[in-house]
Amino acid sequence: MCFYDTEPGGLAPPGALAGGGSRPAGLAPWQASRAAAYVEGRLETTIRVVDLARAARLSPSYFSRAFKTTFGLSPQKYVVERRLTRAKRIMLTTNEPLCGIAVSCGFSDQAHLSRLFRRREGAPPNAWRRERRQDAAAS
Repeated sequence: MCFYDTEPGGLAPPGALAGGGSRPAGLAPWQASRAAAYVEGRLETTIRVVDLARAARLSPSYFSRAFKTTFGLSPQKYVVERRLTRAKRIMLTTNEPLCGIAVSCGFSDQAHLSRLFRRREGAPPNAWRRERRQDAAAS
């Protein structure tokens, strides 16, 4: 049987004592805000887990588990959600074509945006945009 020292600098690996077992603790507040800011500031580029982990000063594997504990989504799914949220905001506030929106939100092309958008919203982006604008005009 192995016992861990609970004092700072002791032998317990990060998260070993939180939750009573092998489940990692979530990110510290500064790590969570740094990760979220990193994602928001770089949505239009490729975001790698290793870069997010480096910003939070954690190993990529530990970061991924702690990120999911904190945000409820894996880093990859979180990035996709943030990109879709930005795309929806742009669709509602501008007349920019979908191909431009896709690129500005970090999707590889319009088809990539459309596929993920339809999966999440149940409708293609143009139909979603048209419906929301009609609803806003009717109000």
